[in-house]
Amino acid sequence: MKPIQQEDRQRAQQLKRKIKRLIHDQLQSINPCWLISFHYRDHHSKEDELLQDVADLKRKLHRIIFQSRDKTIKGAGEYPYPRMLFFHETSHQGTGQFHTHLILEKLPQSLNTQVEMETLFH
Repeated sequence: MKPIQQEDRQRAQQLKRKIKRLIHDQLQSINPCWLISFHYRDHHSKEDELLQDVADLKRKLHRIIFQSRDKTIKGAGEYPYPRMLFFHETSHQGTGQFHTHLILEKLPQSLNTQVEMETLFH
């Protein structure tokens, strides 16, 4: 019989491999342009609150991106939003605080600069 700690370690390693494979597969379907990492000032440690805040952020980003689209193209149909991949990690310092990484495709030209991205996320 294996010790419980060894089984937990094996499950954790298997989970990490599956997560890496999932991220790799998702990255195959998008053309990443930006990798943005951000930490929260209010020390998020509850996952449901974090997910609600990220959903709000995503809605705001969609609104800003839609408003920044090239409006000179008439009848182009539905606006293709850049694909976004959010993933969250907890602090390795034992605080339980989350931080978020966002992999994002190219944005409309008016937003697709370092300065505009920093302004957008402040």
